Amino acid sequence: MRNIAFPYPTLFPYISKESKWESLINFEDARDFKNGSGNWDYDSKLEISCKLSWDIENIYSEANLLPIIDSSKIAFILSSGQSEQTGKREIIAEYRISEVKNKKDAFIIEIPSKLQSSKLKIRLIIYTDEVEINNFRIKTGSVLYMEDAILQLEGDLANFSIRRTDFSKNKFSNALWFIDFKADNLNETFTTTTTLYLNNQNQTFENQLQNDTFLQDLIKADVISTVLSSILISEEDFQFDLNTEYPDDSLGKIASDWLNSLNVKKDSDLKNIRNQIINEQGYFRSCCQNIATTRREQ
Repeated sequence: MRNIAFPYPTLFPYISKESKWESLINFEDARDFKNGSGNWDYDSKLEISCKLSWDIENIYSEANLLPIIDSSKIAFILSSGQSEQTGKREIIAEYRISEVKNKKDAFIIEIPSKLQSSKLKIRLIIYTDEVEINNFRIKTGSVLYMEDAILQLEGDLANFSIRRTDFSKNKFSNALWFIDFKADNLNETFTTTTTLYLNNQNQTFENQLQNDTFLQDLIKADVISTVLSSILISEEDFQFDLNTEYPDDSLGKIASDWLNSLNVKKDSDLKNIRNQIINEQGYFRSCCQNIATTRREQ
Protein backbone atom coordinates (compact mmCIF):
# COMPACT_ATOMS: atom_id res chain seq x y z
CA MET A 1 0.00 0.00 0.00
CA ARG A 2 1.45 3.36 -0.97
CA ASN A 3 1.55 6.18 1.54
CA ILE A 4 -1.41 8.55 1.51
CA ALA A 5 -1.04 12.28 2.11
CA PHE A 6 -3.05 13.62 5.04
CA PRO A 7 -3.06 17.18 6.43
CA TYR A 8 -2.27 15.81 9.92
CA PRO A 9 0.16 13.26 11.47
CA THR A 10 -0.62 9.60 10.61
CA LEU A 11 0.80 6.11 11.11
CA PHE A 12 1.12 5.41 7.37
CA PRO A 13 4.83 6.35 6.90
CA TYR A 14 5.88 4.08 9.78
CA ILE A 15 4.07 0.87 8.75
CA SER A 16 6.03 -0.85 5.99
CA LYS A 17 4.21 -4.19 5.85
CA GLU A 18 0.51 -5.01 5.77
CA SER A 19 -1.13 -7.42 8.18
CA LYS A 20 -1.40 -11.20 7.74
CA TRP A 21 -4.97 -12.10 6.76
CA GLU A 22 -6.28 -15.67 6.96
CA SER A 23 -9.63 -17.45 6.83
CA LEU A 24 -10.66 -20.28 9.15
CA ILE A 25 -13.40 -22.64 7.95
CA ASN A 26 -15.02 -25.05 10.40
CA PHE A 27 -11.94 -24.99 12.65
CA GLU A 28 -9.73 -26.34 9.83
CA ASP A 29 -6.21 -25.07 9.21
CA ALA A 30 -6.02 -21.37 8.45
CA ARG A 31 -5.67 -20.31 4.80
CA ASP A 32 -4.08 -17.13 3.51
CA PHE A 33 -6.63 -14.81 1.87
CA LYS A 34 -4.81 -15.07 -1.46
CA ASN A 35 -5.60 -18.82 -1.54
CA GLY A 36 -9.37 -18.34 -1.24
CA SER A 37 -11.64 -19.68 1.46
CA GLY A 38 -11.32 -23.38 0.55
CA ASN A 39 -14.16 -25.75 1.49
CA TRP A 40 -16.69 -23.07 2.38
CA ASP A 41 -20.46 -23.19 2.03
CA TYR A 42 -23.33 -21.24 3.59
CA ASP A 43 -23.56 -23.60 6.57
CA SER A 44 -19.87 -23.32 7.40
CA LYS A 45 -18.45 -21.61 10.44
CA LEU A 46 -16.39 -18.80 8.93
CA GLU A 47 -13.84 -16.73 10.82
CA ILE A 48 -11.16 -14.32 9.67
CA SER A 49 -7.82 -13.79 11.34
CA CYS A 50 -5.83 -10.57 11.16
CA LYS A 51 -2.37 -10.47 12.72
CA LEU A 52 -0.75 -7.05 12.65
CA SER A 53 2.77 -6.98 11.22
CA TRP A 54 3.74 -4.20 13.60
CA ASP A 55 3.66 -3.40 17.28
CA ILE A 56 0.94 -0.86 18.04
CA GLU A 57 2.66 1.00 20.87
CA ASN A 58 6.03 1.13 19.08
CA ILE A 59 4.48 2.52 15.89
CA TYR A 60 2.58 5.20 17.82
CA SER A 61 5.85 6.12 19.52
CA GLU A 62 7.74 6.32 16.19
CA ALA A 63 4.99 8.49 14.74
CA ASN A 64 5.10 10.74 17.82
CA LEU A 65 1.42 9.99 18.43
CA LEU A 66 1.61 8.29 21.83
CA PRO A 67 -0.34 11.13 23.50
CA ILE A 68 -3.44 10.24 21.47
CA ILE A 69 -3.23 6.45 21.69
CA ASP A 70 -6.00 6.38 24.31
CA SER A 71 -8.23 8.39 21.95
CA SER A 72 -7.75 5.99 19.03
CA LYS A 73 -9.84 3.03 17.86
CA ILE A 74 -9.32 0.13 15.48
CA ALA A 75 -12.29 -1.09 13.41
CA PHE A 76 -12.86 -3.91 10.94
CA ILE A 77 -15.40 -3.12 8.20
CA LEU A 78 -16.89 -5.89 6.08
CA SER A 79 -18.14 -5.44 2.50
CA SER A 80 -19.56 -8.48 0.70
CA GLY A 81 -21.02 -9.26 -2.70
CA GLN A 82 -19.97 -8.45 -6.27
CA SER A 83 -20.40 -4.69 -5.94
CA GLU A 84 -19.77 -2.25 -3.10
CA GLN A 85 -22.76 -0.23 -4.32
CA THR A 86 -25.25 -3.09 -3.97
CA GLY A 87 -23.48 -5.31 -1.45
CA LYS A 88 -23.57 -5.29 2.33
CA ARG A 89 -21.25 -3.09 4.40
CA GLU A 90 -20.97 -3.11 8.19
CA ILE A 91 -18.56 -2.77 11.11
CA ILE A 92 -17.93 -6.31 12.37
CA ALA A 93 -15.54 -5.48 15.20
CA GLU A 94 -14.22 -2.39 16.94
CA TYR A 95 -11.78 -1.89 19.81
CA ARG A 96 -10.17 1.00 21.66
CA ILE A 97 -6.45 0.98 20.96
CA SER A 98 -5.78 1.29 24.68
CA GLU A 99 -7.45 -2.15 25.12
CA VAL A 100 -5.38 -3.94 22.47
CA LYS A 101 -2.10 -1.99 22.32
CA ASN A 102 -0.19 -4.90 23.90
CA LYS A 103 -1.95 -7.59 21.85
CA LYS A 104 0.52 -10.00 20.26
CA ASP A 105 -1.83 -12.62 18.84
CA ALA A 106 -4.20 -12.22 15.89
CA PHE A 107 -7.64 -10.63 15.91
CA ILE A 108 -10.20 -13.43 15.30
CA ILE A 109 -13.60 -12.30 14.02
CA GLU A 110 -16.56 -14.54 13.19
CA ILE A 111 -18.42 -13.81 9.93
CA PRO A 112 -22.10 -14.85 9.48
CA SER A 113 -21.73 -17.26 6.53
CA LYS A 114 -25.37 -17.30 5.48
CA LEU A 115 -25.32 -13.56 4.72
CA GLN A 116 -22.26 -13.63 2.44
CA SER A 117 -21.71 -14.19 -1.25
CA SER A 118 -19.02 -14.07 -3.91
CA LYS A 119 -16.23 -12.30 -1.99
CA LEU A 120 -15.47 -10.45 1.22
CA LYS A 121 -13.57 -7.19 1.46
CA ILE A 122 -12.26 -6.42 4.93
CA ARG A 123 -11.01 -2.93 5.69
CA LEU A 124 -8.92 -2.31 8.79
CA ILE A 125 -9.11 1.30 9.95
CA ILE A 126 -7.40 3.06 12.83
CA TYR A 127 -9.01 6.38 13.58
CA THR A 128 -9.21 8.90 16.39
CA ASP A 129 -11.60 11.00 18.41
CA GLU A 130 -11.20 14.77 18.21
CA VAL A 131 -7.78 15.56 19.65
CA GLU A 132 -4.99 18.11 19.42
CA ILE A 133 -1.34 17.10 19.06
CA ASN A 134 1.77 18.83 17.79
CA ASN A 135 -0.28 21.95 17.01
CA PHE A 136 -2.67 19.92 14.84
CA ARG A 137 -6.35 19.70 15.71
CA ILE A 138 -7.52 16.29 14.44
CA LYS A 139 -11.27 15.86 13.90
CA THR A 140 -13.34 12.92 15.10
CA GLY A 141 -13.14 10.01 12.69
CA SER A 142 -9.85 11.08 11.12
CA VAL A 143 -8.00 8.05 9.72
CA LEU A 144 -4.52 7.34 11.07
CA TYR A 145 -4.07 4.09 9.13
CA MET A 146 -6.06 1.92 6.70
CA GLU A 147 -5.58 -1.27 4.71
CA ASP A 148 -7.82 -3.63 2.71
CA ALA A 149 -7.86 -7.40 2.27
CA ILE A 150 -10.07 -9.44 -0.07
CA LEU A 151 -11.20 -13.03 0.46
CA GLN A 152 -12.70 -14.89 -2.50
CA LEU A 153 -15.40 -17.25 -1.31
CA GLU A 154 -14.63 -20.28 -3.43
CA GLY A 155 -14.08 -23.99 -3.05
CA ASP A 156 -16.72 -26.64 -2.39
CA LEU A 157 -19.55 -25.32 -4.59
CA ALA A 158 -19.59 -22.13 -2.59
CA ASN A 159 -21.77 -20.13 -4.99
CA PHE A 160 -25.05 -21.62 -3.78
CA SER A 161 -26.54 -22.84 -0.55
CA ILE A 162 -25.75 -26.42 0.46
CA ARG A 163 -27.63 -28.60 2.94
CA ARG A 164 -27.01 -32.13 4.18
CA THR A 165 -30.15 -34.17 4.72
CA ASP A 166 -31.46 -37.76 4.89
CA PHE A 167 -33.03 -38.83 1.58
CA SER A 168 -34.50 -42.03 3.03
CA LYS A 169 -37.87 -40.35 3.63
CA ASN A 170 -38.24 -39.68 -0.11
CA LYS A 171 -38.70 -41.93 -3.12
CA PHE A 172 -35.14 -41.17 -4.23
CA SER A 173 -33.39 -42.50 -1.13
CA ASN A 174 -30.37 -43.69 -3.13
CA ALA A 175 -29.90 -40.40 -4.98
CA LEU A 176 -26.68 -38.48 -4.37
CA TRP A 177 -28.01 -34.93 -4.64
CA PHE A 178 -31.17 -32.92 -5.17
CA ILE A 179 -31.54 -29.34 -6.40
CA ASP A 180 -34.38 -27.33 -4.92
CA PHE A 181 -35.26 -24.15 -6.82
CA LYS A 182 -37.99 -21.84 -5.51
CA ALA A 183 -38.34 -18.24 -6.64
CA ASP A 184 -41.07 -15.64 -7.13
CA ASN A 185 -39.14 -13.12 -9.21
CA LEU A 186 -35.76 -12.49 -10.82
CA ASN A 187 -34.70 -9.82 -8.32
CA GLU A 188 -34.37 -12.37 -5.53
CA THR A 189 -30.83 -13.41 -4.66
CA PHE A 190 -29.60 -16.58 -6.30
CA THR A 191 -28.39 -17.97 -2.97
CA THR A 192 -31.83 -17.76 -1.33
CA THR A 193 -33.69 -19.38 -4.25
CA THR A 194 -31.38 -22.29 -5.06
CA THR A 195 -30.38 -25.01 -2.60
CA LEU A 196 -28.30 -28.12 -3.19
CA TYR A 197 -29.22 -31.02 -0.92
CA LEU A 198 -26.63 -33.77 -0.41
CA ASN A 199 -27.65 -37.22 0.81
CA ASN A 200 -26.00 -37.48 4.21
CA GLN A 201 -26.39 -41.26 4.11
CA ASN A 202 -23.61 -41.43 1.51
CA GLN A 203 -20.56 -40.04 3.24
CA THR A 204 -18.24 -41.60 0.66
CA PHE A 205 -19.74 -39.46 -2.10
CA GLU A 206 -19.53 -36.34 0.02
CA ASN A 207 -15.85 -36.99 0.72
CA GLN A 208 -15.22 -37.51 -3.00
CA LEU A 209 -17.03 -34.30 -3.82
CA GLN A 210 -14.67 -32.27 -1.66
CA ASN A 211 -11.72 -33.10 -3.93
CA ASP A 212 -13.15 -34.17 -7.30
CA THR A 213 -13.54 -31.15 -9.60
CA PHE A 214 -15.31 -33.28 -12.21
CA LEU A 215 -18.07 -34.17 -9.75
CA GLN A 216 -18.30 -30.53 -8.77
CA ASP A 217 -18.67 -29.57 -12.42
CA LEU A 218 -21.46 -32.12 -12.92
CA ILE A 219 -23.41 -30.65 -10.02
CA LYS A 220 -22.81 -27.09 -11.23
CA ALA A 221 -24.08 -28.11 -14.67
CA ASP A 222 -27.17 -29.65 -13.08
CA VAL A 223 -27.80 -26.43 -11.14
CA ILE A 224 -27.42 -24.32 -14.30
CA SER A 225 -29.78 -26.48 -16.36
CA THR A 226 -32.35 -26.73 -13.54
CA VAL A 227 -32.45 -22.99 -12.87
CA LEU A 228 -32.43 -21.89 -16.51
CA SER A 229 -35.11 -24.44 -17.43
CA SER A 230 -37.34 -23.25 -14.59
CA ILE A 231 -36.93 -19.58 -15.55
CA LEU A 232 -37.27 -19.87 -19.32
CA ILE A 233 -40.08 -22.43 -19.44
CA SER A 234 -42.12 -20.58 -16.80
CA GLU A 235 -42.19 -17.48 -19.00
CA GLU A 236 -45.41 -16.05 -17.52
CA ASP A 237 -44.00 -16.28 -14.00
CA PHE A 238 -40.57 -14.73 -14.59
CA GLN A 239 -40.77 -12.79 -17.88
CA PHE A 240 -37.03 -12.86 -18.38
CA ASP A 241 -35.74 -9.93 -20.48
CA LEU A 242 -32.28 -9.90 -22.06
CA ASN A 243 -32.24 -6.09 -22.04
CA THR A 244 -32.90 -5.73 -18.30
CA GLU A 245 -29.98 -4.95 -15.97
CA TYR A 246 -30.65 -7.11 -12.94
CA PRO A 247 -29.01 -6.37 -9.54
CA ASP A 248 -25.67 -7.98 -8.76
CA ASP A 249 -26.02 -11.39 -7.04
CA SER A 250 -29.67 -11.59 -8.16
CA LEU A 251 -31.24 -14.57 -9.89
CA GLY A 252 -31.75 -12.48 -13.02
CA LYS A 253 -28.07 -11.42 -13.14
CA ILE A 254 -26.84 -15.00 -12.69
CA ALA A 255 -29.21 -16.24 -15.43
CA SER A 256 -28.08 -13.41 -17.74
CA ASP A 257 -24.43 -14.38 -17.26
CA TRP A 258 -25.17 -18.04 -18.00
CA LEU A 259 -27.15 -17.17 -21.12
CA ASN A 260 -24.35 -14.90 -22.30
CA SER A 261 -21.97 -17.86 -21.93
CA LEU A 262 -24.43 -19.87 -24.06
CA ASN A 263 -24.10 -17.12 -26.70
CA VAL A 264 -27.70 -15.98 -26.22
CA LYS A 265 -27.53 -12.35 -27.35
CA LYS A 266 -30.99 -11.55 -28.76
CA ASP A 267 -34.63 -12.61 -28.50
CA SER A 268 -34.34 -15.10 -31.36
CA ASP A 269 -31.49 -16.83 -29.48
CA LEU A 270 -33.67 -16.92 -26.38
CA LYS A 271 -36.44 -18.59 -28.40
CA ASN A 272 -33.96 -21.18 -29.68
CA ILE A 273 -32.71 -22.01 -26.19
CA ARG A 274 -36.29 -22.51 -24.98
CA ASN A 275 -36.82 -24.90 -27.89
CA GLN A 276 -33.69 -26.82 -26.88
CA ILE A 277 -34.91 -27.14 -23.29
CA ILE A 278 -38.21 -28.63 -24.49
CA ASN A 279 -37.11 -30.72 -27.49
CA GLU A 280 -33.35 -31.25 -27.18
CA GLN A 281 -32.68 -31.66 -23.47
CA GLY A 282 -29.53 -33.75 -24.01
CA TYR A 283 -27.97 -31.03 -26.14
CA PHE A 284 -29.02 -28.31 -23.69
CA ARG A 285 -27.56 -30.18 -20.70
CA SER A 286 -24.28 -30.71 -22.56
CA CYS A 287 -24.10 -26.96 -23.19
CA CYS A 288 -24.61 -26.38 -19.45
CA GLN A 289 -21.79 -28.82 -18.69
CA ASN A 290 -19.57 -26.80 -21.00
CA ILE A 291 -20.35 -23.63 -19.04
CA ALA A 292 -19.61 -25.30 -15.69
CA THR A 293 -16.28 -26.68 -16.87
CA THR A 294 -15.21 -23.46 -18.60
CA ARG A 295 -16.04 -21.32 -15.56
CA ARG A 296 -13.87 -23.53 -13.35
CA GLU A 297 -10.86 -23.38 -15.68
CA GLN A 298 -11.03 -19.60 -16.00
